[in-house]
Amino acid sequence: MDKRQHHRFIARLDVRVLPGDSIPSDLALSTLDIAVGGALCGSNLDLPADTRMHLTFTLIGGELHDPVPIDVEARVLRCRENPDSIPSRRYELALEFETIDPRDRRRLQSYLNSL
Repeated sequence: MDKRQHHRFIARLDVRVLPGDSIPSDLALSTLDIAVGGALCGSNLDLPADTRMHLTFTLIGGELHDPVPIDVEARVLRCRENPDSIPSRRYELALEFETIDPRDRRRLQSYLNSL
């Protein structure tokens, strides 16, 4: 059964990850799909479930004239290896957004609705 609460949109967005105690400095992420409550990201590294991180997504395109950064606190729900993928997206991380400013949440929803 699908537990998702929000519709996901296919969107390839770059993600900036703030380094932290449990976050490797060479971690690189990009979205495969995204919703207001989470994202599926391609990753160059395997991360354990419950890893928490601060992310900035940059929204581009759609009806936007300028890029819009969206900051979130996220938690890894699961990670699975995709051996057929390129090395920069070898792992697929399912992320849950634990904290997002209400204004950023509205911006993200508006952006997704415009895709």
